[in-house]
Amino acid sequence: MVAVKAKNLVRFMGCLLLAGSLLALVSPTVEANEEVERRSAAVVRLDDGRLVAQELARIMRRGELVVAVIGSPAPPFVDEKDGRLVGYDVELATAIAATLRVGVRFDRTAMTYNQITEMVAQGRADMGLSKLARTLARAQMVRFSHTYLHIPHALLFNRVALAKIAGDRPVPAMVRNFSGALGVIQQSAFEDFAVANFPAAKLVKFRNWDAAVEAVRRGTVAAIYRDEVEVRGLLQADPSLALTLRSVTFTDLESALAIAVNIKDGALLAYINEFLDSMPNKPTVVSILDRNRKEAGR
Repeated sequence: MVAVKAKNLVRFMGCLLLAGSLLALVSPTVEANEEVERRSAAVVRLDDGRLVAQELARIMRRGELVVAVIGSPAPPFVDEKDGRLVGYDVELATAIAATLRVGVRFDRTAMTYNQITEMVAQGRADMGLSKLARTLARAQMVRFSHTYLHIPHALLFNRVALAKIAGDRPVPAMVRNFSGALGVIQQSAFEDFAVANFPAAKLVKFRNWDAAVEAVRRGTVAAIYRDEVEVRGLLQADPSLALTLRSVTFTDLESALAIAVNIKDGALLAYINEFLDSMPNKPTVVSILDRNRKEAGR
């Protein structure tokens, strides 16, 4: 009786081992098939036969790339001329759309640079740009492309205020520890940059660049903070401003301009990066300033 039970137990254990071996053979095959299905679902075939990523197919089937840009003029990146949108960033977005074989629609409802990233984060635009700088705060809601232009930061001082603050100290030493009233455009990257780079300064926020310039000209603030393109462009446009204002450009502080895409659109981000990396003539501060002068007729 004991021998029979032992023999049955051996047979039972043998069956278990055989079943386990079969499952071990079947399970990887099932998992592999499921992985293939998951990967296949990430791409679709268009009517013209092209196999493309889901998010690119969404744009192609719609027939247009929706691009969020700033609603106010930001030459030479975004501007309006004879009723049509022009500028470097407008051309960049149009070129990307052309490689996707679709049109482009610019959404100008954003009135601040932060609102551009919010529109992209909320899925109201496929991508966003307009001299858009990468910041840690914005990177919490969108993904950024590779940088396509580095622009050094600059301060524009009221000369009278600068003389009072600096005293006998060299200007470079004073600037690094600046604690006066510093103007920035509200909801721009320079709000974040000012907090990080000039923690002792008293921030004064302005609705737009024109208001900030007027404030520093009048001495309401000691300085305003932006980038070299804007500061140099302002002084080139009106050389008489150099009598009352003085610029200071930094070599170790800069804005990295990039294109924002939705946090889920990894394939679109990879495509944009490929486009940017393959551009033959990448912009520089000098080329942007030259363009600005030509477009303004200077």
